[in-house]
Amino acid sequence: MADIPDEQRPLLWRDASPTPTSSSTSSKTVAGSDEESTATVAEGEVSRSIEDDVIPETSILGRTITWPSAYILVLSRVIGSGIFATPGAIVKSVGSVGLSLTLWVVGAVIGACGLAITLEYGCMLPRSGGEKVYLEFTYRRPRFLASTLVAVQAVLFGFTASNCIVFAQYTLFAFDVEGSDFVRKSLAVGLLTAITIIHGCWRELGIKIQNFLGWIKVLLVLFMIFAGLSVVFFQPYTSSGAKNHFPTGENLWKDSDWSWGVISTSLFKVFYSYAGLNNVNNVLNEVKNPVRTLKSVSITALITACVLYTLVNIAYFIVVPLDEIRDSGELIAALFFEKSFGPRLGRKILPLAVAASGAGNVMVVTFALARLNQEIARQGFLPFSDVLSSSKPFNAPLGGLIVHYIPSLLVITLPPSGDVYSFILEVEGYPGSVFALATSVGILWLRYKRPDLKRPFKAWKLAAVVRIVLSVALLAAPFFPPKEGTRKGGIWYATYAVVGVSIILLGLLYWYVWTRLIPRLKGYRLEEETGPNEDGSPPHPTYVDRPETYDRPVESHGVTVKDITGKEKEYTLNKNGFQIYSHVSREKEFVDDEKIKAEYYPETERLLKDATGASRIFIFDHTIRRQPVDVSTGSSIPTEASRKLRGPVQRVHIDQSYKAALSRVPHHLPEEADKLTQSRVQIINVWRPIKTVQRDPLAVADAHSVDDKDLVVTELIYPNRRGETLAVKYDPGHRWFYKHGLTPEEVILIKCFDSKLDGRARRVPHTAFHVPGTEDREGRESIEIRALVFHEDETLE
Repeated sequence: MADIPDEQRPLLWRDASPTPTSSSTSSKTVAGSDEESTATVAEGEVSRSIEDDVIPETSILGRTITWPSAYILVLSRVIGSGIFATPGAIVKSVGSVGLSLTLWVVGAVIGACGLAITLEYGCMLPRSGGEKVYLEFTYRRPRFLASTLVAVQAVLFGFTASNCIVFAQYTLFAFDVEGSDFVRKSLAVGLLTAITIIHGCWRELGIKIQNFLGWIKVLLVLFMIFAGLSVVFFQPYTSSGAKNHFPTGENLWKDSDWSWGVISTSLFKVFYSYAGLNNVNNVLNEVKNPVRTLKSVSITALITACVLYTLVNIAYFIVVPLDEIRDSGELIAALFFEKSFGPRLGRKILPLAVAASGAGNVMVVTFALARLNQEIARQGFLPFSDVLSSSKPFNAPLGGLIVHYIPSLLVITLPPSGDVYSFILEVEGYPGSVFALATSVGILWLRYKRPDLKRPFKAWKLAAVVRIVLSVALLAAPFFPPKEGTRKGGIWYATYAVVGVSIILLGLLYWYVWTRLIPRLKGYRLEEETGPNEDGSPPHPTYVDRPETYDRPVESHGVTVKDITGKEKEYTLNKNGFQIYSHVSREKEFVDDEKIKAEYYPETERLLKDATGASRIFIFDHTIRRQPVDVSTGSSIPTEASRKLRGPVQRVHIDQSYKAALSRVPHHLPEEADKLTQSRVQIINVWRPIKTVQRDPLAVADAHSVDDKDLVVTELIYPNRRGETLAVKYDPGHRWFYKHGLTPEEVILIKCFDSKLDGRARRVPHTAFHVPGTEDREGRESIEIRALVFHEDETLE
């Protein structure tokens, strides 16, 4: 492993050398790639190559989220309590309407810069997980650090306290109750507790309630839109008969506070209101046409939110006097409703609708974050992982809900009531700026380090630079004290930064103790369990004091492998799933990757078109197999080349499951995937010996002798995703073939996938196998090309 580039090193690995076998019956592994279970890395290692990370995954629920659903998913996440509560707090802090509106526009621009970064990441890494996936992908050293920091931040800052506060404020306002500090906090804690109990004990009931409250939120947002538009365009006067209160001339900027500390905390509130533009990134496994949908939905949602926020803010300033706005705290929307629609409708019904919207938001966020906490526990990043990751006893993530409940409770109850809402937004925003800085720097670093990665969307470099500069400025802002020094509510102006930094330092300490100190003191190694947890959940890292390997449980069986020399033409791709094809290549050495891509790829494309009649070929990969040391001369292969050396795979397999094979199309050709998958698609490997085969020849099974019931979907567990290959159960009816002494002038075409459903061969198991008496002969050397093969004039039937 010492010579393997950092980008290709696994998170978890062992120095183990499992014995090859010719047949496998396992269903899980943590080694290998989507092409072959051990084809892309040496035995005993876990693949963490870039290619493994960028292949799209499909959720077990399928790709069910359409463009309209994705749009609503983003917009309903973006438009929440922020626009109901933050404008009053912002104008109170900055002093003037002009500066307040400016910050909302700046927030939209910065939101666009941040969105550009997440769009590039999301289109490059089209899978669920969002920021967690991006940071793990970019920052691979020190081991587990990025994952641990994200996990700690998600657990400790994954609270829903802000919307609990909004619920309490608007409920008390609707019933005209002043309410003490204790009453407000008790109401907020009561909501949090009730929702935790409902989601933890009655999962289906919780889903029904949150869906109902979600519709209330949607209707309220629509009502706000029309109310705002009517105020802006049709009501030059307020309901009381006074002229509109929107300041003009010098009054627009009167009392502005330009201190950076004040502006930065106000920006955190604006950013909170724009939070959620990348919400689709979190569920890309379930999105139809993920890359195309992500690009259009996110940009459309940003424009929508920017327009609506601007109009609503203007409406607030027209209808509500500025002094009342400054004193409104989180109740600016309630004042707006009261002055626009009278004391009955405006003060009672609409504020209750806002409160219900806040409760719905708490339910949705709690529902999602509890499952995130459960996954973090399953990965081993929390103590008592087996308990916290379990879905017992109510088939609900009760452990994840408890993890979510504790920090939410503390954040609601500990800060002084007068500043609690603003403090929550700031304390969430500060570490968020750290991760924004990390992703922005990371996108520029990947441009330099991995220019070969496919980027269907490229962020403007200026956007990354602006986001970096702003993130640094926001992180430095607490060192620029406001004029007052301490807030009226008694919280020191830099408290939020101290809390944010403390959480990050806590994450660093936790990472060091978990991954470095404990293993060193107790003589353990941090490894990954290969079996599922008690409740069927995925395995997670654990401490072990015994040697383990990543090889799968296997059974070896003796089989007859028939030599087809002289009868090669009897075996074809459509009838048997493999074919021997004569072809002389100009390339002989296969030592220069760039030369292979420039010369051998086009040559192989022509070969495949001639052999299959395909209309289009897309080569996405190649693998060279040779020994690290040349057996004939004893000389070592150059170090750079040895990094990619792979020996023969002596385990029966099919490179991809049906699902994994088809996912190759949207990954490599995202803009054309819909059209291409409507017609016949194949994946064919072109296997060529570099020297005449003397040892470990390749055997292929007749496709029709292997029933689908003999194929076992084999999960490939990566740090960021799951892939699938097919292992093969032994059956004495399987018929195996090979050609003795295959030369470099002959290739074996191996069909790994065919979408055609007319009864022809769709896939073929294959493996290297040992021939007794050949142990001292020269090691096998070969190259295999993997290609998508399209027949655009053929249907799937």
